[in-house]
Amino acid sequence: MAIKELWRGRRFYTSPYPLLGARSAGTALVPVDLLKQIQEDTIDTLSIHLIGNVVVAGTLAGAGAPNGNYNPQSLVTLTTLTTAPQASGLIPLNAISPRIAVLDQAVLNGSFASFAQIPDTPGTFPLDAWVHFGFKRPLARKGIEFAHPLRKWKTDVLNVVFGTRDQLFTGGTNTWDLTAVTVEFFADMDVAAAPDNIHAVELFELDFNIVATNSSFIINQLPAGTYYDNLYIVTEDPAFGGLTDAMLVNIDVEGAGRFWLPQGENNAAWVRNEFTKPAFWDQTQDLTGIYILPLRDGMWSRALDAVAQPIVLRLNVNSLSTTSLVRLGGRKIVPGGIKKTIKGPDGKKTVVGLPDA
Repeated sequence: MAIKELWRGRRFYTSPYPLLGARSAGTALVPVDLLKQIQEDTIDTLSIHLIGNVVVAGTLAGAGAPNGNYNPQSLVTLTTLTTAPQASGLIPLNAISPRIAVLDQAVLNGSFASFAQIPDTPGTFPLDAWVHFGFKRPLARKGIEFAHPLRKWKTDVLNVVFGTRDQLFTGGTNTWDLTAVTVEFFADMDVAAAPDNIHAVELFELDFNIVATNSSFIINQLPAGTYYDNLYIVTEDPAFGGLTDAMLVNIDVEGAGRFWLPQGENNAAWVRNEFTKPAFWDQTQDLTGIYILPLRDGMWSRALDAVAQPIVLRLNVNSLSTTSLVRLGGRKIVPGGIKKTIKGPDGKKTVVGLPDA
């Protein structure tokens, strides 16, 4: 009898870069049907690898100005993972920008990855960069319960939008040719995993343009019916070089008469030091513009509770220009939303949730 391995890592799909020829702007979609390419098991981490050469044509005078986006990861412009049926109405990856994708993986790993940047100067430059989406939670209690199962879905489609030079630079006249770049998709999987519970999870992102200074900018688009863990508040302004600490003064989180963080205490610096820095092994690295409210004690039951009533954020923010932006990212969790095991008084287990497709 063959002994089955308990985990597996593989490159499951390869695609040419979808933007061909010399360009200064543009986006293109690469769809990947996970059920056709992988078919079984549980995805712990889904990875996108960009490998090849970028040909920059033009002049030194034609170079643009860096816009502050992660270079080169921001070539992976937007990522969405949808399933049918939906578990508890959640979308596993709900229109995630590279800013939130990179930050979320950095928090899961405890450090930011570093890759060679592509300059906007004439020449041929090697591109070798990764964008990861971690489902399994390494520091959560029973992290396997957060992983992405494949056998529960009739469809499970990853849609990735890729971009070019204008995702990283503004102005200038140079062009980029990414024809020689290949896109590789990898999966780190657990094999034949059968946890008693599998949570429905959505990594989401909401973006808000801050057009005026406001001591109580309300974000009320976080609906009830879920817990919220690892909320990320990111303040940035391309006109000022990207991430900035000059925008956020206070974070107020409240709901159903509860105040996790109150108004009027100018607590942004405290949130940085008490919650954000401890999320990283190296607390001296640059965390400009990044504020994190982490999953408490690694337990979903200690996360921000919006099961019965929604939560509301009120931000004290400064507007620096017409391009000032707040990104709110994080995870929604419905415990046992995919699979839940209930133990009766007689010790008998009853499993409820989505059947295998």
